[in-house]
Amino acid sequence: MQELYELREITKRQIATKHFASEKYANKRLYIMKKEGLITTKVYGQRTSGQTKTAAYVRLTESGMNLLVERGLLDSKSYRARDLGLSIQQRQYITDANELFVQIPGIPFMDSREIKKKYHLNRGNLTVGGFSNHQGDYMIFILNGDAKETTLRKILMEIKAKKYVSGYLVYYKSSSVKRAFETLCHEQALVTGGVPLYMLPFDTWGIEITRRYILSTNAFLNLQELLSSYGTLTRVKEGSNKHGFLYGMRREDGLLTPYVIEVITGDILILKRCLRNYNVEAYQREGRRVLLFCYEDEVQRYRDELLSVTYVDVIGVPKLVMESSFEGRDAIT
Repeated sequence: MQELYELREITKRQIATKHFASEKYANKRLYIMKKEGLITTKVYGQRTSGQTKTAAYVRLTESGMNLLVERGLLDSKSYRARDLGLSIQQRQYITDANELFVQIPGIPFMDSREIKKKYHLNRGNLTVGGFSNHQGDYMIFILNGDAKETTLRKILMEIKAKKYVSGYLVYYKSSSVKRAFETLCHEQALVTGGVPLYMLPFDTWGIEITRRYILSTNAFLNLQELLSSYGTLTRVKEGSNKHGFLYGMRREDGLLTPYVIEVITGDILILKRCLRNYNVEAYQREGRRVLLFCYEDEVQRYRDELLSVTYVDVIGVPKLVMESSFEGRDAIT
């Protein structure tokens, strides 16, 4: 119930996924809470992949909020229960943000109101929430499959504002929107001062990359394990090089440790940032090659892009190898 207050509305399926062993048992518990007047439910249409589906949404009643106050879980009622209801537009993006919250448990989550308040953002700001871990805050944006260019430009403006977060998580629902956003980033020569901008699909794959290789307290160890067949991944000490590399690769052949750039986590800025600093002259001075790790099906694209950058070796990581490291989880629907 406290979670319902913070998230405003959440679907029955999301509640079942996060809090109950089965959907059947979740429905029984929710039925009792509704009968006691603590919650209310309503069915709304939900547009997914061009089809309209319905979903049952749950939110608190005045009685439910009063119970939270009585139990000391809510200092006072800053809102009336009906104010927690969402508009059609709000429901779409808040439901998506809540899905990230449900699918990535154990990481502190801030809803859109909380993160906007923390960073003194306007209500019209397009961030849908954020995660916090040992590194800091990660601001979330979601690009719908039919997102207009004006929306993409507004998100870029908000990212350029530099709110001192530790990273941006931009989830896309179509490849065409991803390409459009990346093109705008390139055209505007987006610079974030070293803050990573992760572009990830809004699906199970993107969720697992976020959970395992970005937000986890064991993210580096997981990445190290994934790339272990190529050598021992090591961190580049902060401040020890001016090129912006995060990693190096210690190898058993005794050759000079190469720098490492990985784009499998979706950071779309790190490649150009590192190679802008580590140019031909820098390579000739240091003599350290660069290993670029990408997905196997992206190898040719990166080789074509870096045709004239002879000191970069492009290595493809099979997705099957990565999938074997994922724990079985339900797909986002």
